[in-house]
Amino acid sequence: MASSITSNGVGHMAEALPILDEVNQEIHSDTEDRAFWWEAISGTLATLLQANQYSDEAQRHYLHWFYKWVSPALGPRPINGKPYYASRLTRDLSPFEFSINWREKSRERIIRFDFEPSTKQAGTATDPINQLGAKEFMNTISNDVPGLDLTRFNQFLEATNVPSDGVDDAIAKLPPNFPRFRVVVAFDLEHSGNLMVKSYFMAHWRALQGGIPAKTMISDAVRACKGPDGLSYDGSMDAIMSYLSTFEGQQDEPVAWFLSNDCIADTPGMRLKVYILAEADSLTKLNEVYTLGGRLKGAHITASLEGIRELWYHLFGLSGSDQTSNDKVCIDKMKCVFVYEMRSTHGSEPDINVKIDIPMWQLGKSDGQLSEMMASWFERHGHPDFAARYKSDLNKAFPKHGITENKGVGTHTFMSIKHTPKTGLYMAMYLSPKILEVYS
Repeated sequence: MASSITSNGVGHMAEALPILDEVNQEIHSDTEDRAFWWEAISGTLATLLQANQYSDEAQRHYLHWFYKWVSPALGPRPINGKPYYASRLTRDLSPFEFSINWREKSRERIIRFDFEPSTKQAGTATDPINQLGAKEFMNTISNDVPGLDLTRFNQFLEATNVPSDGVDDAIAKLPPNFPRFRVVVAFDLEHSGNLMVKSYFMAHWRALQGGIPAKTMISDAVRACKGPDGLSYDGSMDAIMSYLSTFEGQQDEPVAWFLSNDCIADTPGMRLKVYILAEADSLTKLNEVYTLGGRLKGAHITASLEGIRELWYHLFGLSGSDQTSNDKVCIDKMKCVFVYEMRSTHGSEPDINVKIDIPMWQLGKSDGQLSEMMASWFERHGHPDFAARYKSDLNKAFPKHGITENKGVGTHTFMSIKHTPKTGLYMAMYLSPKILEVYS
């Protein structure tokens, strides 16, 4: 073990990170802002890469890449414990989030991170809602990420952009404590050293300003993505919009949240995603939204629902022998995020796989308890080595969060789960570094 001193002078014991030590010898921060973000995030990134058995070469590559591009794109550092521009990407206002992506059929886990690119103009009169940061960042990295294609990114950015003369009106209409982010970018860090880039567009700013329902704006943006060979996403959007129409005017109407794309060249069957926030406080309600009221069927949907049912029972301590388990309200009015992953088709039938994001902070457990709960899940699904290390690995990655002592809360933000024939069950544990809490 090696002693580490943080930028605010607090010492703690940390796992030896030889690759990070090597990179630190090679870089020299040119601004206090960049130095802050590097100090706040690099140790966690290095620990997660090392713990999940990335090669030394891959660790070195990703740390250098993060320092070069991401640390300056996080914008000005917090001042007196308050963010320069609070996008509310996470509940604790950290503008950055990690995840560990686990696949049942693979021993290899992928580390991922997402953030909202920002600049010094964000939140000022020049750019009140940070509409410039993501485009500037993506254009900057475009020559340094093989295979990156910004066609859909630019298309969705334009579809959700608020005209400059309507920004003040949109701000005035934004509900209190509503997420402020406009565009989030994410990077899957493949063990090969290749980056998979994704982008996420919040629809509500434009919807508030233009008086257009977010679901309509998202639908229009997706339907515009037609290929020259006649491929489209119309069948999938028809199923989603048909289901949402059944809630018209109801208080519990699911909310079309945002849309997303993989930033690669447009190919047949390319994936687009629509995110919908909906009430799911029982498994029966969850299944209803998941299948769009029975509109989605097939073997992969059935397999996903079976995996989700098992996880749901595990999280809430329900018994399969209890005939009322599916209808039990676990957390009253709890809302989950349903991710409808669509691929383009020639026909009118939907081609959708569904992932569900469960809010972990609503489970009323500490990060240590959640870690133990997840470890037992991984053990049950044939990954005993990962299960044995999960809690201690998180404690090493987030040494100030009190995970081992079962005192800390809020590191686990969401948990995603779905099933595909290739991966079997797929799960992502989203993790907040709680930057404002531990570095302010």
